[in-house]
Amino acid sequence: MTEQLNLTEVMTEVQNFITADGQIIPAQRDFYRALREKMNNHTGLFTEPEMEIILLDARAEVLELTDDDYDGIYNLIMNRFGLNKRLEEEARQREEFVLNERLRKEAELAARAKAIENSRKIAEAKAKAESALKIQIEEEERLVEEARQRILAEEAVKRQAEEEARLEEEARLQAEEIAKIEEQARMKAEENARIQAEHEERLKAEEDARVKAEEEARRSAEAEKIRLEEEKIRLEEEEKLRAITEAHQKMVEEAIRISDAERLAEEAKINEEIEQARIIAEQAKKVEEEAARRQREADEKLAQEQARIAQQDADRKLADEQARIAKEAAELAAKEASENAHSKTIPDLPPTED
Repeated sequence: MTEQLNLTEVMTEVQNFITADGQIIPAQRDFYRALREKMNNHTGLFTEPEMEIILLDARAEVLELTDDDYDGIYNLIMNRFGLNKRLEEEARQREEFVLNERLRKEAELAARAKAIENSRKIAEAKAKAESALKIQIEEEERLVEEARQRILAEEAVKRQAEEEARLEEEARLQAEEIAKIEEQARMKAEENARIQAEHEERLKAEEDARVKAEEEARRSAEAEKIRLEEEKIRLEEEEKLRAITEAHQKMVEEAIRISDAERLAEEAKINEEIEQARIIAEQAKKVEEEAARRQREADEKLAQEQARIAQQDADRKLADEQARIAKEAAELAAKEASENAHSKTIPDLPPTED
């Protein structure tokens, strides 16, 4: 009678085999799970032929399991059936049945492996075709985009050229108008400058005449004052000389009748009077020198006043020139501001679309 095994015995043998070296290979673990599932789902006895079929079914699901591992598990389980006790006929039938089943399973495995390989080759071919098609589509899209960008660029250049031509025409017309306005402004400014210059020259002449008249009046008053002082000194000097002459005449007249002592006293008095006359003469000379000094100072003040007037005239001309330059700068700034206000910014080309 054919020997039988139970589920625990079979799974124990398989578990002992895959854990013999202390670590479990993933393929062995997967085979153990597949074998346990098939044995759990099996109906009937676990006879040797049925176990061989179950082992082959599990082997078909775990192709990663090596032949050595499978043979080891297979021999381990088969040894539990007591193969030496079977009859030769049962061995032959088993071998024939197992051989046929093995051939069938191997054919199925080969067919499945071939199908998997064909699927892999088909997938690779499909991926290559899709990649080539994608590259072709991207190239066509790139060429179309480049053509579109060229058309957009040409249109932008054309629009820019038209805009530049229009702006140049507007700038030309504006420049003509500005030139006309500037010419009118220049003529008006020249007329205003001429009128202003005439007015300033008239004011300057009046101011010079007034200053000159005041200076002449001051000099005349000063000269009259000096003349009166000199006339007063001269009269005083003449009066003193007259008194001295009269005294001298009296001295001569009295010289005959007075004594020598009296004569000496009289001479001393006359000498004193002469000394006083000399002092008065020196004082008169000093007055003349003071008058001359005052006259020189008056002349110097007049020269300084004339220099001051000339400096004021030069400062006024410099201020007029600076005002004219500032006015021209303001007009130029207004012109530039007007040009900037009427100018238009030329737009940049649109960005390239990615």
